[in-house]
Amino acid sequence: MFKNVLIISDNSILSKKVFEIIENKQIADSFFTFSISPYSNKDDFNILNTEIKIFDLKNQEHLDFIKSNYDLILSIHCKQIFPSDLVNNIKCINIHPGYNPFNRGWYPQVFSIINKMPIGATIHEIDQKLDHGGIIAQEYVNIDSFDTSESLYNKVVSKEIELLELNIESIIIGNYNVTIPSQEGNLNFKKDFNKLLKLDLDEQITVGVLIDRLRALTHGAFNNAYFIDPSTGKKIFIGISLRPEEK
Repeated sequence: MFKNVLIISDNSILSKKVFEIIENKQIADSFFTFSISPYSNKDDFNILNTEIKIFDLKNQEHLDFIKSNYDLILSIHCKQIFPSDLVNNIKCINIHPGYNPFNRGWYPQVFSIINKMPIGATIHEIDQKLDHGGIIAQEYVNIDSFDTSESLYNKVVSKEIELLELNIESIIIGNYNVTIPSQEGNLNFKKDFNKLLKLDLDEQITVGVLIDRLRALTHGAFNNAYFIDPSTGKKIFIGISLRPEEK
C-alpha cells in the first residue's frame, strides 16, 4: 500500500474533485499532498482548503525532495513532463484526457474530432514516453456531430472522474493490473495544434471538413481558429455554434 501520495495538477476544478473523492472514500491509511507546477496560480487552488505545494520537475532539489518523501505520484492534468529520474524511482500514474494510444499528447479531443480516432479517458502508469505507459483503466466517450472541443473535453473530464472514483482505492493499495497497448498509436504536439489555427481563405475543402476543423478549435472564449483580413492584415478569430434539433 502506498503511504505518502503526491497529487500534482494544474487543473483546480479536477483537483477539487479528487480531493472530494479521497474524502468520501475515507482512505485513512495514506497521506495525500496536493501540489501544482510553477505554471499555475496558487490562489486558484484555494478551493481545496488544504496546503498546496509548488514543485518544478526541472529542479533537481525538488525532485530529490519528492523522491525522499513520496512513494506514489498521481498526475492530474499536470503541464510538466515527468523526467526519467522521477519515473524510474517512484510509481507515477497519470489521469489522461484521451483514449491511449490514440492522439497521445496535446489536446486529444481536438485531434479526435478531426481525424476520427477514438477519444475517452485513460488511467495509466507513466514511463519515459508521453502518455505511453501500461493502462490501468480506460473508457470511450462518444463524439456527437454537434460536439465542439469544449463540450467533448467536458465529457472526457466527467469520464476521468468516474474512472478515478472506481479505481482510486485499488491504485492506492497497489492491487491493479495493467494492459500494454498493442500499438504505439500517434502523438500530437503543441506545434501540430498551432498548425491548425490559421485558415487559408483560398483553400478548397468540403463543408464537412471545414465544420470539423472549426468545431475542433472552438473552446469557449479561447481565440483559436482565425483568418487574416486581406484589407487590414489583422487576425479575425472565428468559432462555431452547433445545436441539435429539438423535437
